[in-house]
Amino acid sequence: MKDSKPPRGLSLLFWAFLCLWAAAAPATAEVSLEYAVGIDGEDISGNRQIGTVSEYFQRPLRVRVADEAGSPMPGVLVEFVVVEAGEGQPGGPAEVPAVDRRFVETGPAGYASTSVRAGSREGAFHVMCLPRSHEGNYLVFELNTYRQNWVAFTLVGLVGGLAIFLFGIKFSGRGLQKAAGGKLRQIVARLTANRFLGVLTGIIVTVIIQSSSATTAMMVSFANAGLITLSQAMGVILGSDVGTTLTVQLIAFRIFDYALLIVAAGFVLFISKIERYSRIGQVVMGFGLLFFGMSVMSAAVAPAKHHPAFAGFILGFERSPVLAILASAVFTAVIQSSAATIGLVLTFAFQSMISLRGAIPVVLGANIGTCATALLAGMGGTPEGKRIAWAHTFFKVLAVALLYPFLGRFTAAIEGTADTVTRQIANAHTLFNVGAALAFLPFVKPWARLFRFLIKEEEAGAEVFKPVYLDPRVLETPALALGQATRETLRMADIAYRMYSRSVEVFTNDDEGLRERLIEEDDKVDTLDEAITPYLTRLSQGEMSDDEAERAVCLLFIVHRLELIGDIVSKSLMDLALKKMMVSPRFSHDALESIKVYHSEVQKAFQMAIDSFASQNKRLAEEVVGRKSELNNMERELHKNHLLGLTGDREEVAETSTIFLDVLNDLKRINSNASGIAYAVLGRL
Repeated sequence: MKDSKPPRGLSLLFWAFLCLWAAAAPATAEVSLEYAVGIDGEDISGNRQIGTVSEYFQRPLRVRVADEAGSPMPGVLVEFVVVEAGEGQPGGPAEVPAVDRRFVETGPAGYASTSVRAGSREGAFHVMCLPRSHEGNYLVFELNTYRQNWVAFTLVGLVGGLAIFLFGIKFSGRGLQKAAGGKLRQIVARLTANRFLGVLTGIIVTVIIQSSSATTAMMVSFANAGLITLSQAMGVILGSDVGTTLTVQLIAFRIFDYALLIVAAGFVLFISKIERYSRIGQVVMGFGLLFFGMSVMSAAVAPAKHHPAFAGFILGFERSPVLAILASAVFTAVIQSSAATIGLVLTFAFQSMISLRGAIPVVLGANIGTCATALLAGMGGTPEGKRIAWAHTFFKVLAVALLYPFLGRFTAAIEGTADTVTRQIANAHTLFNVGAALAFLPFVKPWARLFRFLIKEEEAGAEVFKPVYLDPRVLETPALALGQATRETLRMADIAYRMYSRSVEVFTNDDEGLRERLIEEDDKVDTLDEAITPYLTRLSQGEMSDDEAERAVCLLFIVHRLELIGDIVSKSLMDLALKKMMVSPRFSHDALESIKVYHSEVQKAFQMAIDSFASQNKRLAEEVVGRKSELNNMERELHKNHLLGLTGDREEVAETSTIFLDVLNDLKRINSNASGIAYAVLGRL
């Protein structure tokens, strides 16, 4: 058996010690020292053990001594001596591990063994074994000691570091969203059928919100609301997969040694009273926390790299890529972040605990696992939303399946892209997603037709009125959540406007059926009010910029005004219309004409208020506010003329006077609430 070589960490002092010891040894017959193995060839030498400080290692150190012919040599004096403690530095007597028997004579079978008691200090150390009574080679045992419950501490450090990592991603994403503000809404709002622009949109949005899963879930919610088609969403999703690789490329740089410095610099900017600097500081601080999480994980897993069970677990990734892909996919689906999974793999790579061959299947599995968020978002949604979720999953699984037969060649190609395993892992993630995007992008429309064929439109049934734009998953992105709430509020405004515009027909035609339908329409207004208000309240409890918080308050104000208008129409005007139908004699022609004229003027103001809200047109809002006093004067004039008419002999005017005046008052109240919408647009609550 060839001589074993000492670890690189052995100091020059050890080499000097070794030479002196060899010179002092008596010159007798040459023997060969071997690590002891069992009958079945298993290692029973006790090498590379992990123990607990101040306790005995579970297995003794055991060597076999043989002659040149390989026969066991009994009666050979063998010495075991600790040659390195801690981190290559000798420690005190209590800190350095000790062997129970320093000199051991081999038995009839040629074996010599001794037990080892760990010192009081954690770290790696070596025990050298060499023949004392004969010439021969030497062996070096590598042992590691850790504190009590080191496995629990490793797991806690790993989970805690992962939590800090995920928080850093979310925190920096929030800062980027604040910095983007309205631009993010514009990017998403300008989605077109151009698939190439869709890819670019997906990249930009994912870089801003720091999550491809969130981008995909957002596309599903947009499809559920009818804002985007399957073909449009496919381009965005392919782009989001490319966008998430930029984060992985960043964390592959070993800069977490400066993580706390980055956190401190970001904090200084974050507490600034200047909002622009504060947003930048949040981004910097978030990335610092991300790298700090990497540092915590790296330190936590360092002891595990010496453990045979962990080494076997990592080796299993290389031997069974399919199992590695499945395990990674499940883990990513649980934590809902492919970047975190790959960040964990990079942590192992920084500690030289995983090879590129073992890491690539994990990267592929992480790409599949990230589809779980989209699938959850598609459950219970529209057929178009389900198609997007399943299309995303299909793309990922198909891309992995196509690459799998060429995994060896792909690994060899990636090895040439960088000198370190960490950079190679990041490059593998990037090339996989860029390659998938380039491969699938030209066939977006055929794929869309396929999924429309596979997932049919649902049969029309009794439709239950409900919100279509409000998606709780978008609450993590305030700029987009406000956009969704705005769309739902405009939907509410359309219903309220339709109710008001048709209410005059009930008075002019005594249409009982229309009256009942308008009362039922108010249930829709109430449903949207009961959905939008809690949605905006939940959003306001999160972290928003001052501008976003102001928009949320304005939306709450507008929703309340629209709900009041719906109530006035259904509960007051429609009650007055019923009374009008039941009184005798009927309204005079002049009274009906007065109501129609005033109703028309208020309707114009209401429409202008909605238009100013939809387009955020402050000039139009000012015009609505300016007309408020004009319409109030008009109401007073009609009121006065009506009272003057009561002095004549027209009995029908006196009979319907109360109804007429109440109708005028309700129309005035509706105009006041419409003006309130305009005030909200102007920011004058």
